[in-house]
Amino acid sequence: MLGYIFNKMTTSTISRTFIGNCVFDILKDTGFQREWDRLYATTSWATIFQERQFVESWYYANQQEITPILLTVFEDDELVGLLALTTSKTNGEFQKDRSMKITGAGKFDAEYQTWIVKDGYNEIFIKNGFEALFNEFPQCKLSLRFIPDPSIIEPLKSLTSIKEKHIVLHKHHRPLMDFALVEEQKLFRKRHLKAKYNRIHRAGQVAFSKVTEIDEFIQILDEILVYLDFRQAAMFNKLPSKSNPNRHKFLIELFKKDLLHVTALKLDGETISSIIGMKGKGWMHLAGLISYSPFHSKHSPGLVHLYMLGKMLQEEGYHKFDLTPGYDGYKERFSTSGDEVVELHLSKNLKYGVKKFLRKNLHNTLVKFDVRPMSFELNMKKKIYLIKEKTKGITKSFFSANETMASYSFPSEDAGLSVKKNSITDLLKYNDRNGLQSRWEFLERAFSLVSRGAEFYSISDGKKLLASIWITSDDEKPSNDESMPSIADSYFHTSFKNNNRAFENYVIESESNRTSSEKPTSHHENS
Repeated sequence: MLGYIFNKMTTSTISRTFIGNCVFDILKDTGFQREWDRLYATTSWATIFQERQFVESWYYANQQEITPILLTVFEDDELVGLLALTTSKTNGEFQKDRSMKITGAGKFDAEYQTWIVKDGYNEIFIKNGFEALFNEFPQCKLSLRFIPDPSIIEPLKSLTSIKEKHIVLHKHHRPLMDFALVEEQKLFRKRHLKAKYNRIHRAGQVAFSKVTEIDEFIQILDEILVYLDFRQAAMFNKLPSKSNPNRHKFLIELFKKDLLHVTALKLDGETISSIIGMKGKGWMHLAGLISYSPFHSKHSPGLVHLYMLGKMLQEEGYHKFDLTPGYDGYKERFSTSGDEVVELHLSKNLKYGVKKFLRKNLHNTLVKFDVRPMSFELNMKKKIYLIKEKTKGITKSFFSANETMASYSFPSEDAGLSVKKNSITDLLKYNDRNGLQSRWEFLERAFSLVSRGAEFYSISDGKKLLASIWITSDDEKPSNDESMPSIADSYFHTSFKNNNRAFENYVIESESNRTSSEKPTSHHENS
């Protein structure tokens, strides 16, 4: 059912659950907008991710894939509590089934997912709102990550329809840069950070700036998302642009509404690092949108950027820079304080509850032994993935017929195959199902080569990568080696085998023709 459900709790308190199109209808109501804005402004634990314009922008950007849910409580027609939620559509439709998963609005675009209430109404909202939610969706699986103030959860344990065994609370450490602490000044004087800062300044002309114009932001955003895809694919076998295709549109909308704090670090005019922060109430949230050029990894552009950004935020009057949970080493090095946030899982589905409970205990055990939980999980997933992919590759290499392209000379306009230099976009098109190298292995290796300074040439047919050749970087050659360019690594699609030698010759000739006075080419192509 797409509508809203009334649940009268007392003579003056009513819970209303808005679902689907009714959410978009109520969001157009100016009175409701004012009430939401008032709750956000007065709720002490509210973050930018509960701000109406953030939630509204996310709902509209993703409306083809999700069904919005607004859990609200009114008292005498006054909005006293609100929790913005969402659930994924199945085959483009909202399907109310027994085991539907419900998360906070924003999903992974929202670092914090919680409710906002009128002062003194937290217990009333929890009692009325959560009872109503589980009356409507009795077997739903509710997950909120992360709740910034663990103390607000306590009333959940007194609900009549939800027992304590249905609740799984998972605490996480949150590292912070607290600008009110004296230690913050010490951070900016740390020797290793100053050394990295000085080293990048010796490499060329450095510029650090805040992005305020929409055209510049769109240009930088394209670069951020390509670099983010490359790094995430190499580390986690994930392509955020495919799993979250609406993110580009969503972030542009947030920028237009002045909800983002965007900075760029440039070296000799080239953007080598970008950070998109979310503006909160005196807080800046990192929110996972930090990206750097792998071509400049030796200069540690991401760390230098964080160092300079911290100083900027302090000068701009921010109280805290939230580095966000994750147990990343670099976050801990930059933090001067920290607190705890909570991941909440709530469901009457016992199987789901047991799964989350076991995961929580494993996580806590790993942390106790100084093992990063994400790294442990990643290693397990990678081993399983590689076994499956190797088996598929070997099977297909024996039993699948491969189409082979005709032979060409390069460059060849007739073939319709353009050669690109340092095109990360080309590398991301790797898709060789008949090969013995998985996408994860290929991109992991590619990221390593680029980070060590190797430049590369590539060819794609627009849909898949056909070939890539990496040239050994000058840093990895002996200082007295002035010989012909050497190939550090190469990849050829199984259908491209008739052109391997011709492409290698073209690359070597192109590199040999470069003169010492020639300016370096742009480090990437996003097209």
